[in-house]
Amino acid sequence: MPAYTERTIVIAGIIERYVTDHPRAADTPEGIRSWWVARQRFGDSVDEVQKALDYLVARRRLASSVLPDGTIIFRAARAPDAEEKE
Repeated sequence: MPAYTERTIVIAGIIERYVTDHPRAADTPEGIRSWWVARQRFGDSVDEVQKALDYLVARRRLASSVLPDGTIIFRAARAPDAEEKE
């Protein structure tokens, strides 16, 4: 598993808190940088956000989906309704 910087971990925490507060949220790395992360931290690059997304996907906290046009979006790993059905 790759080593992650403190910056990556901090950005990952912001993203994880956002999906906890907004469990149906889904967006591209650029959208996540602009709307989810920039509210608390300004100046992080899309590459830095992508590293945080990769970190969260590796830990199964987020999942990615590929849209028909090839765009990749990220969302909480479990659908909000999944817990209710179990």
